[in-house]
Amino acid sequence: MAELVIVLAIMGILAVTVIPMYHKLQMRTMKNRNNANMQIIQEAFVNYYYYTYAVGTPHYPPPPDSLMEDDWANSPMDSTLSLQTPNELFGTGSVPKNSNNIPFKYSNWIETTIDGRQHRKILIKDVDEHSPSYGDSLVFTI
Repeated sequence: MAELVIVLAIMGILAVTVIPMYHKLQMRTMKNRNNANMQIIQEAFVNYYYYTYAVGTPHYPPPPDSLMEDDWANSPMDSTLSLQTPNELFGTGSVPKNSNNIPFKYSNWIETTIDGRQHRKILIKDVDEHSPSYGDSLVFTI
């Protein structure tokens, strides 16, 4: 009986130390996945920009009103040039989302420097408050 109590005590100690470590590892993995998804989105949009630049009509996919939700991702980016949708820029056929399956926020803009040069910027941000990468963002400048 004493051996059983000792084994149960050891298992309890292991459980108390391992479970929090597992949770931290899980959160760190989800955060890394979210950041990788943001980078994939950013790279796909930049590649799209370079492609449209090469054919003479440089532009990013138009930003949605808020998040990159399915309605936006299935709508043509520029119906005057092509019926291509944001989803078609990805090998999976859909714009990546965060680990909670919530879309990221996307915006782009043009900044003009004092000497008149224009810098095109793209921002991808996780705005899901329940996400381990909440508030993380990527900004790219061309």
